[in-house]
Amino acid sequence: MSNRNEVRLEKKLLVNIGKDGFESMGLTSNISRNGLFVTTTEVLPAESEVSILIGVADETFTLKGRVMWSKESTDESTGEAGVATGIQITEAPPQYLEFVEKMLAKG
Repeated sequence: MSNRNEVRLEKKLLVNIGKDGFESMGLTSNISRNGLFVTTTEVLPAESEVSILIGVADETFTLKGRVMWSKESTDESTGEAGVATGIQITEAPPQYLEFVEKMLAKG
């Protein structure tokens, strides 16, 4: 998601990404109201529709999204290989949007 028109929250959250019955775990690097940057172990095809579960404290948010890009990468701090994926959020519950707004307000 190279066209960043909104502020992103640097936040590490565990996510479960599902596509066509296949599930993969991942970790967010940043999130916003309309997208997330996730590191996973699988390359997801661009333009594919995915379901996303994000767990935060006692809440779980279920989102729907579209993969904008996905490419193999290496974490510079750890040297671990993974897959960087940019996902556009296409559907999110109001509670998720409130969570992001609250976290952005905290700075």
